[in-house]
Amino acid sequence: MRKILIILVSLALMMAAGSAMAYTEGSYTAQAQGHNAPIEVKVTFSQDAIVDIQIISHEETSGIADTPLTRIPEEIIASQSLEVETVTGATFTSKALLEAVKDAVAQAGGLAEKTTDKAPVKAAEDEEITVDVAVIGSGAAGLAAAAEAADAGAKVLVLEKLPFLGGNTLICGGLVKAAGTAFQAEAGIEDTPGALADYWYERAEGNADKAMLDLVAEKSAGTIEWLQEQGVTLGGLATSGTSLVPRMLGTGVGGSGFIVPVEAAVRARGVEIRTETPAIDLLTDESGAVVGVVAQAADGHLVTVHAKSVVVASGGFDRSEEMKRKYAPSISDEISYSSIGNTGDGIRMAMDVGADTVFKDGVIGLRGIRPTSFGDAENSWVWSPTLLVNAKGERLLNEVIDYPIYHSKMLESGSKYFYLIFDSTQATSDSLAVLINEGYAFTSDTLEGLAKATFMDEEVFLATVARYNELKGQEDADFGKPAALMTGVGEGPYFAVRLVPTTIGSMGGIKVDLEARALNTDGQPIPGLFAAGACANGDLFYKEYPASGSAIMMAFTLGRIAGGNAAAE
Repeated sequence: MRKILIILVSLALMMAAGSAMAYTEGSYTAQAQGHNAPIEVKVTFSQDAIVDIQIISHEETSGIADTPLTRIPEEIIASQSLEVETVTGATFTSKALLEAVKDAVAQAGGLAEKTTDKAPVKAAEDEEITVDVAVIGSGAAGLAAAAEAADAGAKVLVLEKLPFLGGNTLICGGLVKAAGTAFQAEAGIEDTPGALADYWYERAEGNADKAMLDLVAEKSAGTIEWLQEQGVTLGGLATSGTSLVPRMLGTGVGGSGFIVPVEAAVRARGVEIRTETPAIDLLTDESGAVVGVVAQAADGHLVTVHAKSVVVASGGFDRSEEMKRKYAPSISDEISYSSIGNTGDGIRMAMDVGADTVFKDGVIGLRGIRPTSFGDAENSWVWSPTLLVNAKGERLLNEVIDYPIYHSKMLESGSKYFYLIFDSTQATSDSLAVLINEGYAFTSDTLEGLAKATFMDEEVFLATVARYNELKGQEDADFGKPAALMTGVGEGPYFAVRLVPTTIGSMGGIKVDLEARALNTDGQPIPGLFAAGACANGDLFYKEYPASGSAIMMAFTLGRIAGGNAAAE
C-alpha cells in the first residue's frame, strides 16, 4: 500500500512539473475578433515557454490599440501567463489579443490556465515633483497647452489617466473648422472670422459667450497654421453643419491625424508625459491659489506635483452617469460613445477649489445601434439615408439633416426607439446578419410582418410608407429631403434597424474667461488655475452642437491660450 502511495505522489509531482512546460516547440498562428476586425497573431514556443508573440495583422484604431498590442505580449512573455490585465479604454482589443494567444497556446498543446501565475506588482514609493506647469489631460486642449507652455520656457508635466494619449480627440472624425484659411483662399472662397463666430452664435440661439466665440474664430486660421507646423496634414475643404460656406478641413485618418503628430511635437519639446496617472485633487495654498495637483500612478503610489499653475484639460463628463443626471438630464439614459476617460474628473476637482460652472443640458448628440463605439462598423448603418420612423411607425425628420439636429429631433419625438427601414435593394440578410443575430435588426417578407416584429402600430406604419412612396423621386414636401434621396420603399424582404440617440461628447463645465483662467463663483480668476477643452466649453455652446470640427478648433485654440498664460503665471 505504501509503495502504491509513493508511485501516485511521484506521478502527481511529474504532472505538476510538466503542466508548466507542456508545449510542442514551434510557431502557431491564431486570430480572434477585435474591435474593428480580426487580430491575427503568431506565437512561438520552446518546450517550456512562450518565447515570442508577433501581431501579424489588425485593423484596430491607431493610438488606442497601440498600448495593448505592445504591452500585453510583453507581459505574457515576462510572466509566462495569460493572467494579465486588459488595457483600460481598449478592452475589445485586449480581450481579442488574449483570446488569440490562448488559441495558439492550445494548438501548442499547452493549457492557458496552467501557466505561471503573474507576480504581484509592488507599488513604488510616493514621489514629489516640481514643475512650472502641470497639465491634466492629453487631448487637443491638453497637448496644445503643453506645447505653448513649453515654448514659453516652462517645465511642463502632462498627466493622463488612460494608457494612451488623445482623449476624445483621438476617436473623433479628424475634422476642424476655421475661417480665413489659406485653403479657402486657394479655393477662391471669401470668408471672415466674424462670419464663423456669427454662425456659431446663431446655432447657440444667442445662448453663448459671443466674445469667446469671436476670439476662437479670430484665431482659427492661425490654429490651422500651427497644427500644420506640428506635422498635422490637413485637406478636403468642405462644408459642415447648416452653413453653406466651406470651412471644414480633415486629416483623412481620423483623430489620430491630430494626436500622433502633435504628441511627437510635444515630446520633442522635452515635455514629460505620464500615462495611467490620473489626477485626484488640486493643491491650494492658504490664499486659495492652485499650487499643484495630486495624482495616482498605475501601481497605486501617489505623485504630488508642485506647480506654479495647473491647466485642466481632462475632457467632458458624459461617461459619468451621475454627472449626466445632474447636468444633462435630457440625455441621462443615452449610450455614450465618447472617450472612456470622460468622467468629469477635472470639473469636479475645479469645483472643489471654488470654480464656477456653466451647464445648459446640452451634449454633442449622435445616434447609434450597438452600445460599443463610434467606430464600430455595425454602427455605420446609422448614416443610411433611408426612411426613419419612431417606435409607433411615424416619420419625423429629413433623414439627411446634420447629425446634431437629427439627434434633437429624436429627443423631441419622445420615442425610445427608432427604426431605419430598408427594402431588398438597400440591405440583405447577409449584410445585416450581425445585427439580426444580436436583436438590433428585424426582417420580414411583408411590411405588416415588419411592423409586428418591431411592435410598431401597423396601420400607422403602413400609412407612413405609403406617404413616403408618394413622394418618391420628388422634393420632400413633408421634411425637405432632396428629391434624389427620396428613393421610396420597394419590394421585400424588408428590414428594420433599431436606432437610439447617443452622445459623443458633453457640453458644459468650468467657467473660464478669455484668458482661459478658471473663475470662481464671484467671477474672479482663481490664481494658478486654467482650463480648456470639453471640461470648459459651457459658454461656447447651447443645447445643440453647431457643426463638425467646431469643438476641435475650440479645444486647440483655447488650449494654446491656456498654456501660454499658465506659463506666464
